[in-house]
Amino acid sequence: MSQVHWYPGHMAKAMRLIEEQVKIVDFVIECRDARAPISTSNPALNRVLNQKRRLVILTKSDLAEPGQNEKWVKHLESEGHVVLLLDVLKDPVKKLILEKTEIVMKEKWERDKRRGIRPRPARALIVGVPNVGKSSIINKIVSKKAASVENRPGVTQALKLVKVSDKLEIVDTPGVLWPKFETEEMGIHIALIGSIKETGYPLDLVTDFAKDYFIEAMPQALISRYQLDGFDNFYEQIARFRGMLEANNLEDIEKAKLHFLSDVQNGKVARITWDRL
Repeated sequence: MSQVHWYPGHMAKAMRLIEEQVKIVDFVIECRDARAPISTSNPALNRVLNQKRRLVILTKSDLAEPGQNEKWVKHLESEGHVVLLLDVLKDPVKKLILEKTEIVMKEKWERDKRRGIRPRPARALIVGVPNVGKSSIINKIVSKKAASVENRPGVTQALKLVKVSDKLEIVDTPGVLWPKFETEEMGIHIALIGSIKETGYPLDLVTDFAKDYFIEAMPQALISRYQLDGFDNFYEQIARFRGMLEANNLEDIEKAKLHFLSDVQNGKVARITWDRL
């Protein structure tokens, strides 16, 4: 049984709202974190979305490994999705999403044109797990701040209609997880990208997983970041390096683990892709 779990009551309510809305939209914009494209693909959402046409946006691409980004784009396109790899801070988000909307809606708009039906704006439902970047995307494609943006899960908790252009409207939704992760590793990956509140997992489980992975795959990244002298007493070394000491001059291990986790979540140790191809 997974030790990672976070499914507050508002998520069940949000899932019901999404199920109602998906029936009346033209397509779905599914945001997944580029560091964990499988772990952030909500199986409960997949059942609700059914055969609805989908634009998959891989967010936070600047925090994931470039080679893995390319592999994931090709893999998801091979599954029949329209895919957009996105760095929200640097990319022309509105332009790129409108270009992908043209691809998703091409057949329907051409069919409507042949039938003499006057074109209307496409309506898309934007979905994803908490803290995957949906609100940041929306705030980049409208002229004023439309969605609350904080780097913590569970901020957006209501549906909002956002007009992007005369060709696209987006229905924003709260970030939703699902009641039970298929594997413990999937839950850990979601914790490592910051999509679960800290009360939803044992800190040691998540930080030790990240520590062991970096020691094996990217040891130099740890050494450079924390000026380590080997990997023994790893958290003690971080605490000393960052000056995280208690009154008795002993290392504050809890604070060091939280600091390390924050660094991993925010890409300060290295660009990392947890779900790998």
